[in-house]
Amino acid sequence: MGQAGVLLDRDGTIIVDHGYVGTVDRVEFIEGSIEAIAALNRAGIPVAVVTNQSGVARGLYGIEDVQQVHKHMIAELARKGGHIDLWLFCPYHPDGTVESFARASADRKPAAGMALAAAEALDLDLSASWVVGDSSADIGLARSVGACPVHIGRPGAAEPGVTSYQDLTAAVEFILGQHAANGANCTGQDTGRPRFPAHRFDRADAYGGEYVTELSRAFGTVDLPQLHRAAEILLAAHHRDAAVFACGNGGSASIANHLQCDHVKGVRTGTDLNTRVYSLSTNVELFSAIANDIGYDAVFEYQLQSQARAGDVLIVISSSGRSPNIVRALEWANANGLSTIALTGFDGEPARSLSTVSVHVDTGNYGIIEDAHQACMHLLAQYVRQSRMAETEVAAHVF
Repeated sequence: MGQAGVLLDRDGTIIVDHGYVGTVDRVEFIEGSIEAIAALNRAGIPVAVVTNQSGVARGLYGIEDVQQVHKHMIAELARKGGHIDLWLFCPYHPDGTVESFARASADRKPAAGMALAAAEALDLDLSASWVVGDSSADIGLARSVGACPVHIGRPGAAEPGVTSYQDLTAAVEFILGQHAANGANCTGQDTGRPRFPAHRFDRADAYGGEYVTELSRAFGTVDLPQLHRAAEILLAAHHRDAAVFACGNGGSASIANHLQCDHVKGVRTGTDLNTRVYSLSTNVELFSAIANDIGYDAVFEYQLQSQARAGDVLIVISSSGRSPNIVRALEWANANGLSTIALTGFDGEPARSLSTVSVHVDTGNYGIIEDAHQACMHLLAQYVRQSRMAETEVAAHVF
């Protein structure tokens, strides 16, 4: 798990939105915004700027102009003891007039690209972070990555249920109050689950003991009837010769790959099943081509469009439950007649709600979630295998 951070819009949040601010002479800091950023710096909270700059695509100014504006802002911030840890901007727009920038982009808010880049660069836990801005695109960005949206602007302009303040000064006071609350997430509400680790350990054996305790507790939160429903879906799919697809990112990708191994090789051993199971995370040539040419959000959905048919099964493995490529794969599968199984952690949304069956592990530690998911994957494969074996054969085989 990373740390909580703040993702700030630029125009209308830090500086006055004069419309396509592309030159230094048009930069006007909103009163108190520099001091607010400095307060976040003093609290040790990472701060990134994430700004749409379609003026580049529209030919109003160039990349170098955006960089000069940011260089000027860096100097002005430094004069009053403030700094931005990471500057990110999206120069693309599908209606642009500059050919090289006239396209859609996964970085353009409300799409998640810039937030995901900030999370990787600054080691952020986006589910514990805040996105602050003056537009619906900023609110959409927060929702796309599971962060807490904070609106800047006139009272009543924010969407229902979104925290709103007149300016960045007031918003930062709110954020600092939440950040100071022990065990609180970005909504200011305790998650109710134990934090692990909650302190530093000096011995690996002590850490190991606590790790095993939390793993046992977390696995105990799994709804076992959901595991049975998942097993029934897999058995039925194998019986009717339907395809089963699995996918995940990072450590979850390795579980998806392992799932293919356990069903194609393991389940067949000692049974009459010839399973058709595929990991969408394993073909690096296809995976990287889709990511590079279309966008990382499409890497699983695009493969399903070519390979999956109604009646097939999709298994997604996602610790957070909110990875955009996982969500898109589930949405496509649901719309095209596939049964879906989601293995999730943290709060698991929106994958939990989108899936036919949800196998959820209630903990906030990535390693423990992945260990529990691996156990669930093994459990399902072994159950399916022994279900198609004679009673006398089960004990005769090694599982």
